[in-house]
Amino acid sequence: MWIAKIELFNFKSYQHQLFEFPQPRAGRNIVLIGGMNGYGKTSILEALYLGLYGKEAVEHLGRAGLKDDVGYRKFVERALHGTAVRTGRDSMWVKVQINKTLAEGFEVTRKWFFSRSGDWTGEDEVVIYQVRDGIRGRALPAEKLPELLDQRFIPAHVAPFFFFDGEEVKKLADQSRSDQIKSGIEGLLGVVLLRRLKKRLEEFQTNRSNGLPAVDEQKHRELFETLSQHEREYEEAERRHKETDEAVKSLQAQRTDLTNRMIGMGAGAGDVASAADVVKQQTEAENELRATEDALDVIVATKLPFHLVGRDTLGALASQVRAEISRESWEERRRNLEPEKAKFIGTFYETREPPLKPDLTSSQEKALQARLDAAWESLFYPMPEGCADTMVHDYLGSKRSALLNAVDGLHLGAQDVLGLIAKREALQKRIRDLINRYTKIEGVDKDGTLAKLQGESASINATLDQRQRELGDLDRQLAGLKGVIDQERALYMREHERFVQANPVKSMVGRAERVCNLIGELIPQMYALKVDQLAKAMTAVYKKLAHKGQVHRVDIDETGKTRILGRNGQEIPFDKSAGENQVFATALLAGLAEISGIDAPMVVDTPLGRLDSTHRANILKYWTSDKKRQVILLSQDKEIDQETYTALEPYVGKTYLLQHAEIDSGVGRTVATEDAYFEEMAV
Repeated sequence: MWIAKIELFNFKSYQHQLFEFPQPRAGRNIVLIGGMNGYGKTSILEALYLGLYGKEAVEHLGRAGLKDDVGYRKFVERALHGTAVRTGRDSMWVKVQINKTLAEGFEVTRKWFFSRSGDWTGEDEVVIYQVRDGIRGRALPAEKLPELLDQRFIPAHVAPFFFFDGEEVKKLADQSRSDQIKSGIEGLLGVVLLRRLKKRLEEFQTNRSNGLPAVDEQKHRELFETLSQHEREYEEAERRHKETDEAVKSLQAQRTDLTNRMIGMGAGAGDVASAADVVKQQTEAENELRATEDALDVIVATKLPFHLVGRDTLGALASQVRAEISRESWEERRRNLEPEKAKFIGTFYETREPPLKPDLTSSQEKALQARLDAAWESLFYPMPEGCADTMVHDYLGSKRSALLNAVDGLHLGAQDVLGLIAKREALQKRIRDLINRYTKIEGVDKDGTLAKLQGESASINATLDQRQRELGDLDRQLAGLKGVIDQERALYMREHERFVQANPVKSMVGRAERVCNLIGELIPQMYALKVDQLAKAMTAVYKKLAHKGQVHRVDIDETGKTRILGRNGQEIPFDKSAGENQVFATALLAGLAEISGIDAPMVVDTPLGRLDSTHRANILKYWTSDKKRQVILLSQDKEIDQETYTALEPYVGKTYLLQHAEIDSGVGRTVATEDAYFEEMAV
C-alpha cells in the first residue's frame, strides 16, 4: 500500500495544495519533499495525523516526536490559515487517499468548521469514499473510519512507528530506554485501549450499581470518586513531569552546545579557563609528570637489575642466605649458653653429697671431664636442619634479613611499568595540549568572548538547577500519589467486592468486574509476547544502521531494559551522541514496525538530522532496501547534500520543493512545486 494523495485546504501555511505520489515500482520507493525550516514540512506530517485520526491523533503526536501539549482545540484553531477568516472561508480540511493497488483504495476527508472570529465550533465532518481505478465509489459511514484504518492501513496507536520526526524522536533514547520499549510494545499490543476499556468498565460498574443500602452505596461511590480524583491528579503531575523533563533535556542540550563552543575556543572540560588557569593546570601536569618519571627511575635503579638476574641464581642466593640466618641463630644460642657450661661443671665438682667412695683417680677425673664435654656438645651437634654448612656471605653480617626482604619485594609486573609509561605519555600529551590551548586562549580571553559565554552558561545552569529541583519535587509528588492511589485502590476493590457480592442480581456488574480483573492480570504478561521478537528485529536493523561492527545482538528483558551486547556476550556501553541516539530510536521504531506485521508507508520529517556520513549512508540504505515500501522524506537542504542526493536519486520516484512567501503581516503561504528539488542538488 502507499499514500497516493494528500490535499490541504487552509491548513497551516497551505491555502490549497495537492500532493500526488506514485506507486513504488522499479526500485523507486522514495519521495523527497524539500523545504527550508519553517516552510511547512512538519505541517504535512501533522496533516496526516489530524486528517486520519482526528482528536485521537493528539495522544500520539508526542511519541512521534511532535508537540502534543496544546490540546486538540488549540491545535485545530492554530492550524487554520491566517487569511481564511478575513476572506470568508470558515472551514479547513485535509484529504488523504490510501491505495492498496492501482485499482483499489479509499479516500478520507476531514473538515473542521470555524466561527467568524476564527474559533473552532467543535464540529468536524468525516467523509469516506471507496476508490476504484482512481474514481470515487460508494461512501462509507464516518464511524467506520477507525475500523477501516485498523484493517486496511495503520491503527492510531501504531502510527508513531511509521510517521515520525527523525530529529525529535532521537530524544527517546535520551530518556529511560525501558520506558520507551514498554511504551512501544503497549502501543503495538493495544494496551492503551485495554486500559481505557478497564476504566470505562469501572465507571460502568459504579454508575449502574444500585439497590444497596444507601450508606453502602454512598461509601462505594465516594471511594471511587476519591480514587478517580487522585488518579486525575497523578495524570496531571505526569504531564507536568514530562514537560519539565523535556525542558531539562533542552537546557542540557543548550549547555552542551555552549560547552563545545567554549572548548573549541580553548576552554577546558566545559569551564571557561583563563590564561592563568591554563598555566596553573600546566604546572600541575608538569609536577605530576616529574613524580611519574621519578617512580620509573626508582624501578630502574632498585628493582630492574634484580630482574636481569636468572631466577635460579636469585633463588639459590635467597636459600643460602636463609640457611646462614639459621646457622647464625644456632651459633648465637650456643654462644649464649657457653657461660652456663662452666658454671655447671664447677657446681658438679664442688658438690660433696653424696660422696664418691673411693675418691676418683686423676685418670678417672679426666675421663669424667671428657664425658661431660661430650654430653654438652651433643646439645648443639649435629646442627639443626636448614643451617648452612659453610658461611659464604659473612660480609652481610646483620643485613641478611634486609636482603631477603628486598628480594621478596622484587615482584614487578609488566603492567606496573606499562601503566607508568602510559601515564607519562598521557601527561606529556596533556602538557602539549595545554600549551596549544594557552596559545589559543590568550587572544580569545582578551576580547571577552569567553566571559560572555560564561555568563550564558551560568544563566542556563541556574535555570537548569531550578528545573531539576522542580523535576525532583514532581518525582516525590508522583511517588506520594502512587502510594495513596495504591492504598485507595486496594480499599476500593475490597469494598467493591462486597458491593458486588451483596447484589448478585447485577450480573452485568459482575461480568464487568471479571473483565476488569482479567485485563489487570493480562497487561503485565503481554510484554513477554513481543520482547523476543522486538529484540531480534531491533538487532537486524541496528546492525544495518550502526557503524560499530562489534554489535552482536540487542537484548531486551521482560521489564523493557535494553542492552547492546558484543560477540563475547558482554554489554557494550551505549554512546549518547546525537547520531547514536537517532540510530537507536530508528532501530526501535523500525523493529516495532516490522513485528507489527503492517506493510505500510513511512513518513519521516528531518530524516537525517545531525548524522555523520556513515550513519547517513546506512539509514538511507535501510530505507531503500524494501523496494515496495513507500518512504516519504521531508528534508531541508543541509540534510541531503549533493553527495547524498546523488546516491539517493536512483531510488527517488517523486520530488516536491516547498516555496514560501509572506502575503500579510506574520502570515505566509506555502506552494509546492512538483518534480522539483533544491537547484544545487537537482543539477
